This record gives sequence, structure tokens and C-alpha cells, in this order.
Amino acid sequence: MTSPLVSLLRLLAGGAAALLLLGCSGMQIAYNTADFFIERYAEDYLGLDSAQMERWSPTLKSALAEHRQAELPYLAAFFDSAQNDARKGFTRADVRCLLDQLEVIYRRHFMLAAGTAAPLLADLDRSQIDALEARFREEAQEDADDAARPEAQRVAKRVERYADNMRWWLGELDARQRGIVRDVVADLPESATWYTYRDRKRRELIALLRRGASPERIETFLTDWLVDYSDMPAALERSQIQLRSAMTDLIVRLDATFSDAQRRRLIDRLTGLRRDFLRLQRDPQMAPVAC
Repeated sequence: MTSPLVSLLRLLAGGAAALLLLGCSGMQIAYNTADFFIERYAEDYLGLDSAQMERWSPTLKSALAEHRQAELPYLAAFFDSAQNDARKGFTRADVRCLLDQLEVIYRRHFMLAAGTAAPLLADLDRSQIDALEARFREEAQEDADDAARPEAQRVAKRVERYADNMRWWLGELDARQRGIVRDVVADLPESATWYTYRDRKRRELIALLRRGASPERIETFLTDWLVDYSDMPAALERSQIQLRSAMTDLIVRLDATFSDAQRRRLIDRLTGLRRDFLRLQRDPQMAPVAC
């Protein structure tokens, strides 16, 4: 389960991209109303009062303006690369390049999100910190309950989640494609180590907030945690490498099975996203791609 705090950071980081992943339709509308959705999400999750929202609103608007200018070219370039690869067929080199681009996008977006969220978190009062800690405990219990489920159930849930994602891009999967998803996803690393690490970092964040840390100190903490992985356990670093390899294998294997209709749907999806992220820019451009 994705932590609501991380969901908030994703909203702060990605603007339209995050709203798209959360299921909003109409990219132009979603992006142009991103400040409203983010403010409402933050208000609900953190229990903010009107004065806190008023103090934070200029920071949010500035971050979204920076995102429009500096980050949309990276998203446009990613979807341009992806639609070109989809037209000719994905190779392992293609997928590695796309994953490299995603890593750059992730890091840039979460650096922006850390700077945007930090003053908001620093402004929480004692009761709001207590409430946030209680929510963290609830989420940790949900993680523990998930980790305690029988392995077959955990694998089946993971496979279905990946299959659902593939269906959004491709349409309905045939039996062979579902088998590929199952073969690849079933061997992915388990989440228990990630749950433990995330719980530790959330407790460290609460302790930081209780000490009255400055926005600058909180931003550094969030950046170290979510961007630089400064103290990530070695097991999680290995899991990330395994995940990257598995995603490469999944895309290349599925590519060989695409029907004409599936490939066309995929190309249309990717091309449409490239177009949207270009249109959202005042001076449309794509960031350079290193690979």
C-alpha cells in the first residue's frame, strides 16, 4: 500500500503526471487545477487550518510554476522516446534508456516535492503531529498485515496489480501475456524489507517534527530519504536492481506478443501523453536524452 504521505509528495512532485496516475481524466484540466487538488489532499491528510493553508499556498503555486517550466520537458521527452520505441519494438537497450530517464524524472520531481512539503510539515502543531504519527502507525499495521498474508495471496495480488496496469496501456491481455506477467512478477522481491525501512523513516520524520526542525532541515531529511537513498539498506538496493531487470524483461517479452490493436493502443497512449506535456508548456520543448 502506498503511504498517503508519499502520495502527497508525488502530487507535489509530479503535478499533472501524478494526477494522471491517480486516475484523473483530462490532462489539461487536471494540470491547471493541480493546486486545488493538492491543497485539498494536504488539508485532509494533515488536518491543516485555514491560516496554514494561506501561508503554504504561495509555496505550492511557486513549485507548480517551476514544474511547468523545468520538469514538463523531461516528461515530454520520456513519452517521445517511449512512443518511438513502441513503434519499432522495444529492445533491452530501449527499456534501459527509458528506465534511466524515469530515474532522472523521479529524482528531479522529488527534489522539488521535498522543498515544497518541508515548510508545510514544519508548520504543523503538536496535535497535528500526533495525528500524523497515529496515521503512520495505522499504515505500518496495514503493511504488517499485508506482509503476514500467505505468500500465494501476496503474489496473486501483485500479479493482478501489474496486469491491471498493462491493461490500461494495451487493452485486454491474452492468456500468454497474462502468463508472462505472472512469471515475471511472481519472482519480484517481497515488500517486507521496504515496509520496515519506510516505517523507520516515518518515525524519524516524526521525531524531527517534534524537535521543531526548520524547513531546511526537513527538506534535507526528505531529500536524503526519497532522492539520494542515503541510508537505504543493502537488501533494498539489491531489490531495486532486481526490479529494474524484471521490468526490462517484462516489457521486452510482452512486446513480442503484442497484437496490432494492442500496439496501436500503446502508441496512441504514449503519443497522446507526449502531446499533452508539450501543450502544457508555454514554450514547448523536450529535454535532451542522454542515452
